[in-house]
Amino acid sequence: MKIVIDNVQFPYNEGCRLLKLKHNAECPFEQLEDIWNEIQPLTFKEIAQFENLEQRRVGIVCLGLERLVSEVKPTLLNSKTISKTTTWINEEGELVTKKFKDTYELYEVSGEYFSKGLKDSWRRMDNCYYVKCKDTSTDREYFIWVDLSSVYRTNNHNAWDFEKTKVNAIQCIAWTIQTNIEEGNIEKIIRQGDCILIKPKSLTKGGGSVRHLTEKEYKELLVAES
Repeated sequence: MKIVIDNVQFPYNEGCRLLKLKHNAECPFEQLEDIWNEIQPLTFKEIAQFENLEQRRVGIVCLGLERLVSEVKPTLLNSKTISKTTTWINEEGELVTKKFKDTYELYEVSGEYFSKGLKDSWRRMDNCYYVKCKDTSTDREYFIWVDLSSVYRTNNHNAWDFEKTKVNAIQCIAWTIQTNIEEGNIEKIIRQGDCILIKPKSLTKGGGSVRHLTEKEYKELLVAES
């Protein structure tokens, strides 16, 4: 028997434990009421070892950010605050300008946490990294996993002498945005939630290969966000 959560199938036992993780005391289905109190919710360590990527994604959503942080015990590597100015139209149809400070934090999660109990060395994970940021309009917090070595290469012209101490949180949040517009040909960037609008200086140059944004582009060319 399978259990489907967010259109993803899980084995019955894991599905029940994910439902307990998601709904806590409130049983979502009457068919599970007799055993609901005995079901033990999955931990992040167990979710991280799902081989299926979509199962891991749904599992992390069920876990939630607060419980994820409390379980993985991340280490803060870098924190950066930058001043921003943005504009939008309010309910009265007036153009409003807002100045605010935006803080980004870069965290490291030990690969040992994910690899406990794994006998095969090839299945053990390296340390993982994520950047923490806030939604401009709601103050809701988001965690975005990043490839730290790729972040370093993006900001150091593909240099391979990687040192994690040389990577900062602004570089990481910039890295999460990708474009095929060549470096130097971006006029401005506008961000509305997950929607990124990038205006090129010239349309005649055409598109290049897909790349990540640099820290310099993020800090100098992002002119509005909401």
